[in-house]
Parts: sequence; structure tokens; C-alpha cells
Amino acid sequence: MEICQSTPHLISVNPSMEGMADEKALPLQGDSAVERAADDANQVTGSCNRAISHLKTLWLFTRSDLKSMVYPNIVFGLASAMSGSAMTTNPNPSLLAILPNIPYVAVWLWFNLLLFNIANQRLGSSIVEDSVNKPWRPLPSERISPEQSRVLLLVIIPTVLIGSLYLGAMVEVLLLIALTWMYNDLGGGDEDFLVRNMINAFGMSFYGSGAIAVTCGSECQLTPRGYQWIALLGVIILTTLQVQDMGDQEGDAMRERHTLPLVHGDGFARWTIAVGVMGWSVGAPAFWNAAFPAYTAPVLLGGILTFRTLMMRKVEADKGTWRIWPLWMMSLYLLPLWL
Repeated sequence: MEICQSTPHLISVNPSMEGMADEKALPLQGDSAVERAADDANQVTGSCNRAISHLKTLWLFTRSDLKSMVYPNIVFGLASAMSGSAMTTNPNPSLLAILPNIPYVAVWLWFNLLLFNIANQRLGSSIVEDSVNKPWRPLPSERISPEQSRVLLLVIIPTVLIGSLYLGAMVEVLLLIALTWMYNDLGGGDEDFLVRNMINAFGMSFYGSGAIAVTCGSECQLTPRGYQWIALLGVIILTTLQVQDMGDQEGDAMRERHTLPLVHGDGFARWTIAVGVMGWSVGAPAFWNAAFPAYTAPVLLGGILTFRTLMMRKVEADKGTWRIWPLWMMSLYLLPLWL
């Protein structure tokens, strides 16, 4: 009987002990949930950081050429589309109708530049050159390997082709891919400086005509005068683009690239730039029979470019002079708007 009477006491104690066990278990479950949330947050942060790192790698491929290839050609496309009958079949262009196309122009230009630069910078000789001239680029800084760059090209090329088909610049992109192959894989960029400049001149011309095609959309087409202007700009590029080689002579020599200053001497190359720039600063406005004010920007920027080329001959100064060349070209791109 005593045992039976004591049983309820034993039973009454056990639930309280289970409750205490549950209370001790709850914080453990809470800690586990917090840990899982922290792990999830870390995974999201890690994914974001990796995505940002990959985007930075793509940007570094194109960083040094944005000033010469993307920004000027956005200006060229806009100026050409707005020039009306001077260059296109649309005599009364609307800025409000054209402006929404500018982001597409920027994307088209950047992706085409990315394609070319990956194809160029993944080459062994380019990595050697960039380790001297531009060590921050993705390959010499080991952000990406040559094999990974090759795989990336397999993604970028169809992306550019599909985008160009949609935007109406398929002819230009096919020609640019052919020139990319000639310049990089066939070694055209390392051949005689004239071959190198010719490939660059054709390439920049196709960038420009592609920018016009995307900017105009289906609203207009280039006129024969417009094609003549693009051809003249190609000749201007051909005869002045050696300005980009003046500050890269050390790296170009390591690569055994036959640039104008390395083949014919630094002084001779500088005078070809000076004569070409000043000649075209007058000749390009004359092509359009432009009024005197249209000469102001090309002659002023051309004068600065010429002075720096002839008088400021250190490597850093030459790199600064190269940054002025796209500004001078943009002053030429704007000339049709003076009509």
C-alpha cells in the first residue's frame, strides 16, 4: 500500500522533469535555426561577392578601351542619327525617338569590345606585353586563366551574334569578328604597322557604322554621303592611330610588335602624328563645307594633341596624350551637326 501511495508522487515528478528537458532543448533548436540563417546569409553574401568579382573581371578586360571605343562611338551614333539628311535617309530625326536606343548602343559596343579584348588578351604574347604595360588586366593579374578565357569566348560570341541580329547590326558584327580573327589569331596586330593600323581603322569604322545602325533602328539608313564620311574617318584613324603606340613601346618591344615608333623611330612617329592630326583638323570640316565655328573644336584639340606629342615625350605623358585622341575624334564626329 505504501508503494501504491508513493506512485502518484513519482508520476507527478516525471512531467516536471520532462518539461525541464524540453526547456533545455528549446534553446538548442533556436541556436540551430540561427546558425542555419547565418549560413544562408553567408552563402548569399558569397554568391554576391563572386558575381561582383566576375563582373569586375569582365570590366577589367575592357577598362582601358572604353575611352576610345565605347564613349566616342556612342557620340558618333547619336550625332550621325541626328544629322538628318546630311548622313541618313531621315531628314527630320527626333531626339526623343532616338534617345531610348542609346542604352542598346552602349551594350552593343561594350559586348563587341569585350569579345575582341578577350580574344586578344588571352594570347601568350599579350599576357607578356600586359605584364609590363597593363599588369592589372585579368590574365596577368591571374583573375582568370587563358583556358577560362577561351571558354568565355564560346559564350560571348553567340551572345553578340544573337544580340546583333536583334538590333540590326549583323553585317557589322560579322565583319568585326573576321577582323578580330585576323588581328589576333593570324597575328595581324603584330605585323607591319601599316597592316596593324589598317585592321584597326576598318574595325573602328565598323564599330561606328554599327553604332549608327543601332541608334537609328528602322527609322533610317546611311546615305552615300554618310558612307563617304565613315570611309574618310577610317583614313583619319589609319594615319593618326599610332598615337596609342607611343606610350606602349616597352611592352611592344618585348612582344616584338612592329609598331611605327619601333620600326621607324620615336621622332619620326611623332611627326607623322602631328602632321596627320593638324591636317585632318582642317580637312575634316572642309569635307562638310562647314562654317568657320565648326573648325574651332577640332583645331583646338588637335593643337593640344600635337603639342603634347612633340613636346611631352615621357611614357606617362604619352599615355595622357593618347587619352586626348578620342576627344579629338569626337570633335570630328560632331561635324555633321554643324550643317
